[in-house]
Amino acid sequence: MTEVGKTLHDSLFGQKLAAGRCKNCDYPLEVHEIDFKRSRKTLKCQRCGLFHYYKKDIVGKWRLQKVAKPDFQG
Repeated sequence: MTEVGKTLHDSLFGQKLAAGRCKNCDYPLEVHEIDFKRSRKTLKCQRCGLFHYYKKDIVGKWRLQKVAKPDFQG
């Protein structure tokens, strides 16, 4: 694998990036899911486990839609 390919692979499959802070406990968030088709992303708090749902607005900035507890259906 070339150096560029290795760097790209590490950036795509490496550690999850922290993006923002939790609205509840101010702890870092990690990327849980990104949907490029619908311009949505879900971030999860590393401490309290709350999900933060974001959506891109018309300008192209990420806007917080809601913060919710994970729903366990099992």
